[in-house]
Amino acid sequence: MKIAGLTWWRNNYGSVLQAYALQRVMNEFENIDYEILNQYSGKVASVDNFYHKIKTFGIRKTIHRIVWKFGTKKLRDRNRALQKFVDEELKISDKRYKVNYIDSANGCYDGFICGSDQIWNPELASLDSIYWLTFVKTGKLKIAYAPSIGIDQVTKEQRKMIRDNLNTFNAVSCREESGRNLISSIMGTEDCETVLDPTLLAERSVWDHICPPRRFTEKYIFVYLLRGTKQQRKLIELYAGFINLKIVTMPFLDNEHINKYDRKFGDIKYWDASPSDFISVIRHAEAVFTDSFHCMIFSCLYHRKFYLFPKIGAHQMNRLTDLQNMLQISPRMLEDNATVRDILSMKAIDWNIVDDIIREKRMKSKSYLKKALGMA
Repeated sequence: MKIAGLTWWRNNYGSVLQAYALQRVMNEFENIDYEILNQYSGKVASVDNFYHKIKTFGIRKTIHRIVWKFGTKKLRDRNRALQKFVDEELKISDKRYKVNYIDSANGCYDGFICGSDQIWNPELASLDSIYWLTFVKTGKLKIAYAPSIGIDQVTKEQRKMIRDNLNTFNAVSCREESGRNLISSIMGTEDCETVLDPTLLAERSVWDHICPPRRFTEKYIFVYLLRGTKQQRKLIELYAGFINLKIVTMPFLDNEHINKYDRKFGDIKYWDASPSDFISVIRHAEAVFTDSFHCMIFSCLYHRKFYLFPKIGAHQMNRLTDLQNMLQISPRMLEDNATVRDILSMKAIDWNIVDDIIREKRMKSKSYLKKALGMA
């Protein structure tokens, strides 16, 4: 059975790695031929992609994005490292499917899976986007695997659109429990299941296999802030000084929200990390500070002591708090008035409990996929 996946699979480490993880799991199933459907141009740096971004975001915002993605050699090096991983590790369809003729994909695949990442967030993609599989013809499998809806409430019009979309699915799931609750209330059933993000669905051996050796010989703290504030970075500096460790950081991760303090923050600035390097630098850190969902996941997989900074907006926070609650981890959030003493006094994580929960939920999530594919 040939299955196509629709998701976000480039531009940042989390998106690339979740796409890779679902690809690995799907192709472990017997008689399943899975590939990611190519909705983008071949390269991030392409004329075709440039015009697409102008149409989507406008010229001013597009120019801003280009400057911060390609404006310096270090940022270009990061982009090349991401692109190299995509080229070598992801199985992408040879044909590119633009929105106006994506329905032709029905002739190439027996079914379609949308997810994971925030592909269902109405603030990031419209409710009639390809990620709701509205182009899929009757008789083809339509499966949602761990998409995140990313909001807490919807309008009456949005509710109707979502319900009409999901009534045609063979199987519906969501990544966060809060998202599952919202979807279930919209559908009027309990058919929506909560399943693991693909990066947790894949066995740790998958990540061990692609994880390169330790990149830095000295002990360090790893800081991965997609946004964050100067105040948060200063707190990390105080903590690093107190325990006498270097700070490894990746500057300017979110081109929409550049923090100027990133120019001076950190002892080692890791600009050109590949997605594999991203895993390695988490795996070998003494501690991790982050506001990233996927950085938190890999910290859990490799039993790294981690600390969280709040995201802006309640629905953005849900990703972090839902995962924390699911894994029965005591609160790790550092508020604006946090001190080094607060960091030092946080309760240690019981990794045996975390591992047991992941194993149990991994088994249930794989069972969901197998049943959706007609294998159970």
